[in-house]
Amino acid sequence: MELSITQEDAGHTAEGLPLFIFALCNRHGMEVRISTLGGAIARIQVPDRNGRLANVVHGAAPDCGIHLQPAPGRALHRLPWHAVPLVEDASVGLRLVSPGPQAVVATYVLDEASGLSLHCQAPAAAPATLCLRTVFNMAGEGDVFGQLLTVGAARIVPAGEHEQDVAGTRWDFLAPRPLAELPGQGRYLQGKDQRAGLSLQLLDPASGRLLAVATDAASLRLGLGDPATGLCCEPVLAAAGGSISLRFSAQG
Repeated sequence: MELSITQEDAGHTAEGLPLFIFALCNRHGMEVRISTLGGAIARIQVPDRNGRLANVVHGAAPDCGIHLQPAPGRALHRLPWHAVPLVEDASVGLRLVSPGPQAVVATYVLDEASGLSLHCQAPAAAPATLCLRTVFNMAGEGDVFGQLLTVGAARIVPAGEHEQDVAGTRWDFLAPRPLAELPGQGRYLQGKDQRAGLSLQLLDPASGRLLAVATDAASLRLGLGDPATGLCCEPVLAAAGGSISLRFSAQG
């Protein structure tokens, strides 16, 4: 299988505007499907340790896509974006531009090492932050309680609580722990001396599928879905934008 990018119709918005799905594929069988509706990742198909493929993203989960927050009247995840395919020798990608003035530009790139990167850029005057909302299940189906989570972050803001150190708390996932032990919804932050950015790993021991996330995001919101069939992952980028790297592999 060669590097490729294809386009297919995906219906229309309520206003009659056309929607499309772009499929990015590499030579390892990895396929990433991106919707022009909100720039959402609709599907990521990756192999397990035995080469069996599964979709590890719940693309139909509510409000998935790129958000501009707070941005009254600009629900970017519900609007169709303009898309431009990108083809290089060792990668394929998609550049998405949000509608209206002060456009946000989001560029997805899939490489041959099964890495998917997203770079977002917003106008300097944008009074908001950018985030990508995605729901992952590395088994492809069923609940995620037994999947192992590791989070490289020093601080946490649990929902409804104050910011605190992670170490020694229920939110301490500096070493791998089952998702069943995630206390709830929380926003992970870098510590003052943390210069490498935020990171996350999610491993399904049964299949060996591993997701490694690295980002220069200001924070990383995490929580289980309801029902718990996926980990809601939401890197929150600074107002001017930033980058998110998703790398997939299979552990033996």
